[in-house]
Amino acid sequence: MTTSMKTVIDQLRTAFPPQPLDPESAFAEWGGTYQDASSFKSEARGKRWDELSSGFLERHHDALRALGPQALIAVIPAFLAAALRRDEELDMLPTFLLGTLTRSTADGDRFDARFGALATAQRQAIARALEAWESSLEGSQDERAVTEALDSYWREEDRREQ
Repeated sequence: MTTSMKTVIDQLRTAFPPQPLDPESAFAEWGGTYQDASSFKSEARGKRWDELSSGFLERHHDALRALGPQALIAVIPAFLAAALRRDEELDMLPTFLLGTLTRSTADGDRFDARFGALATAQRQAIARALEAWESSLEGSQDERAVTEALDSYWREEDRREQ
């Protein structure tokens, strides 16, 4: 992992101070049909986001669409950090993560419900993480998906906050 990626992950840690997770109501809003909810809850309970293993994050990549706003915000830095590190266990996580971080007109209300209450430092940390990820993929076919996520909301938010 490069120094810049470590710096970006440290910024995530500062913006999202790691605290023990309480996933009991993580799926209450939108995840009633998430089949691995009990596994997610039991494996995440009491751990901090920076203690979640890459294997756990990959196994539960599809939980990103089912997590309610508070639960998503509690774990989003773990998913971003794993993607930035390009952890070996990752397969579908980056695709699901980028889908979650991309604001679309069809999904705008749900996106806003999830990310609208973020503090400025948290929005900026996510924007920095996406920018670092985009830069690390420069010239690859995967770069476009990260650019789309950035341009859908995060890059614009970053400009407004400066």
